Amino acid sequence: MSDTASVYVQDHSFVLGDADAETPFEAMDYSTGVAGVMQSAALLYAGVDRGYVTVSVDAAEARPALETPQQWTALAEWDDVAEISLEIPNGELRVDQLEYRPGETRIELPVLSAAGPGSYRVRIHASGRDRHFDQAVDDSGESFHLVVWPQPPAPPLIIKATSACGYGLRLNQNARSAAPSAETAAGDQRNQDER
Repeated sequence: MSDTASVYVQDHSFVLGDADAETPFEAMDYSTGVAGVMQSAALLYAGVDRGYVTVSVDAAEARPALETPQQWTALAEWDDVAEISLEIPNGELRVDQLEYRPGETRIELPVLSAAGPGSYRVRIHASGRDRHFDQAVDDSGESFHLVVWPQPPAPPLIIKATSACGYGLRLNQNARSAAPSAETAAGDQRNQDER
C-alpha cells in the first residue's frame, strides 16, 4: 500500500534526494521529461510553478514488472512514466519540498532506501502536468507516484511520454546537449582563424 502526501511545489519542483548528500545542480539531466537527475537527488518537475501536488511512494524489493497487458493497462492513468538511477550514500532517500513556509511541518513520507546506502532505481509516474502549466494554484490536480528499489545504475528510461510539459523538458535538454560548450566554440574559432 502506497503512502501519500500533499507536497508544495516551488519553481515547478520538489525533491527526491539523499539527506546531506552533495548535489551538484549544474549537472542536471532532464532527458526523461519528468525530473532533473543528479547523482544523489532528482528535482521532480511539476507543471505548476507553485502549488500543491499529490505524491504517493512505494519502496519495492525489485523492479516492478511490465510484462503483461494488465501491467501496461495500469499505466493508462499516467501521462508520463520514466525510470532514473540514484546513488544514495547516506541511505536516507526521501521526498521533500524545496522550502517550508513558517509553521509548516516536514512531509510525512517514509524513507525509500529500504536497503540502506547504495544504488537505487526510481520509476516516476506523473499526470496532470499540462492542466495548470506555469501557473500558481493551490490545488493543481497533479499526481506523482514514485516506486523505488535497489538496483545498480542504468541509463534513464522513458516508458511513456504523452504530456506537453515532458516534451518541453526533453526538447530543452536536447538543445542544451547539442549546443557547443564555450571551450569547444573557442577551439573551433581558433582552428578557423589558423586556416
